[in-house]
Amino acid sequence: MRKKIIVTERDYFLMSNFISYNPSKLSEYTFSRLSKELKEAKIVAEDKTPRGVIRLYSEVDLLENTLHKRLKVKFVLPSEADARQQKISIFSPLGMALIGYQEGDEVAWELHGVVRRYQVLKVTNQ
Repeated sequence: MRKKIIVTERDYFLMSNFISYNPSKLSEYTFSRLSKELKEAKIVAEDKTPRGVIRLYSEVDLLENTLHKRLKVKFVLPSEADARQQKISIFSPLGMALIGYQEGDEVAWELHGVVRRYQVLKVTNQ
């Protein structure tokens, strides 16, 4: 059984609208998995979100388990994305894979046709 994610009301609205209005921009896997996760998600107010949950504007330290590569990214709106500053859109494949997961979670998600496993090492929210 897959873990139920925790999503802020704002992130739920953003992600739900994105998959509703842009299904052709998503792989079949991402569309199906994200739709299911959002339907089963625990939706919470921004100020009631537990510490360590990945959401919009989270800074996240990750370990990509297949390549043993560490990443540090910040999830932002598309207009704020800048790969040079490690600011990644929440609508990117990685953003959609990790939204709602927490520090300590391991997430398996298909990215660019390959299933990748990420360990969430640390989440910082302002």
